[in-house]
Amino acid sequence: MKAKLLDSGSKIFYPKKRKQPRRSLSLDDCLKRLFTSEDDPIRLNIERIHELRNNATHLVIPFIPRDIMGLFQAGVINFPRALQDWFSISLSERIPLGMMVLVYDFDPEQYSLESARMRRRMTVGTFRWLTDFQTRIQRDATSLGNKQDRFYIPINYKVAITRNPRKADIVLSAGGTGQEAVIIERPRSPDVTHPYRRKEVIELVNGKLQGSCTVNSYDFDCVKKVFNIESNSEFYYKDKWSPKRYGRGFVDWIVRRAQRNPEFFSRTRRRAKRLG
Repeated sequence: MKAKLLDSGSKIFYPKKRKQPRRSLSLDDCLKRLFTSEDDPIRLNIERIHELRNNATHLVIPFIPRDIMGLFQAGVINFPRALQDWFSISLSERIPLGMMVLVYDFDPEQYSLESARMRRRMTVGTFRWLTDFQTRIQRDATSLGNKQDRFYIPINYKVAITRNPRKADIVLSAGGTGQEAVIIERPRSPDVTHPYRRKEVIELVNGKLQGSCTVNSYDFDCVKKVFNIESNSEFYYKDKWSPKRYGRGFVDWIVRRAQRNPEFFSRTRRRAKRLG
């Protein structure tokens, strides 16, 4: 940005103060001079990343949630565009194209603020700040409409069905003439598949039900007993060394049951009592 200001004939230094070192323009002042609209998506992108960087000096932020990483992806794309537009420099001619995107080999769901494992790695203050920051990112992206890709590029996967196999990355076939397939299951960490403990399941269920009813530890135990949850490997995990843990599917299952039937927990209590 300073190079752009110099190229356009602008000064990049503040007036010199006596007995003090010379200072060049701050990031905020460069942004205001080059992107005059407060709603400019590129300006918003840099301001939000700057805000995150500044707070990271005061808060211990052990990871960047998936939704916030969308800011960095947009910034990576904005940089070569600016080089090309401002100075006719093609970054793709100087570095490999693969270095112009964010690449990572972990499951983004593990690094979500909804992950109990991640919440245990940060203080309450850090969790609250990151949650508020992520909400503002999502709100800004929505308000920008079709300009949001300069501000925020979500990182996700989409599946579409096409009749032309040449346009597909994965081909599925059915029937006697289809090609034989092999299904391979890869072992996954229980920290990923079953991240929640008893208390966290109760908190998540109550949060999703939004006051329509309140679940306590007795309700939790009744649900486990009546529906034999510990026999369901998708819902429950326990090994020799770790405490009992529960999967995301278990939380969603309880919430769906309660939303469909307001008397779900009261009926489950009665059934548990009859079982003894």
